[in-house]
Amino acid sequence: MSSGAGDDKDVAGQLSRVGASSDGNLHRFLMDQGLGEHRTHFAAKIVAVHGGGRDSPPIVDIQPIVKQMNGAGKSRSHGTVFSIPVTRNIGGDSVIINDPRVGDVGIFSVLDRDHSSAQANDWAEANPGSKRRGSMSDAVYHGPLPRKGDKPKQWIWFKDDGVEIQDRNENTLVGGKGGWKLNGVEIDRDGNIKAPGEVTAKSKGTSVSVSGHKHPSTDKPTPGT
Repeated sequence: MSSGAGDDKDVAGQLSRVGASSDGNLHRFLMDQGLGEHRTHFAAKIVAVHGGGRDSPPIVDIQPIVKQMNGAGKSRSHGTVFSIPVTRNIGGDSVIINDPRVGDVGIFSVLDRDHSSAQANDWAEANPGSKRRGSMSDAVYHGPLPRKGDKPKQWIWFKDDGVEIQDRNENTLVGGKGGWKLNGVEIDRDGNIKAPGEVTAKSKGTSVSVSGHKHPSTDKPTPGT
């Protein structure tokens, strides 16, 4: 029995790990080696994007950002992992498209088996492409990790009081309790429209100013009436 004083004596039912070549250390080393070869998730930087857009879901080439280390504690960068599929927000024939960009850093999960045959078969049932298990080559990209240095230039923002959408040209669509605002044009929940700028109607090549047009027997409308 152990005295509880932290001595190095063997304890019944346990293996001593005092010696570097003890059975306990040997077993632990073998377990660590085996577990280290089975990837689950990792972070990586996108170095190339292939495809993309409405009809061509992209694949990406990536470089893991956490360096490799050997037993002596020396580190080195990972090489490139090629042709990683990218997930999308899809339901049937509906999709939200926001393809990744070179330089994005994201999270990747590793599928259990070699899925290259299924990927080449447009994700239909297929045999494993090889006998490899838990490899970075069988990763799938799930989405980016936000970085403080990356300031957004266009966004969809779900706020407590509504929704705000802005593109990189600073066109805005804001929804709130009273209705919607599109670049300053207000549409309330009853369908009433208020436009701070000029409104022009066009029919058969002829343009008519809503605020400045004239009727046959009257002058143009008076602003504010």
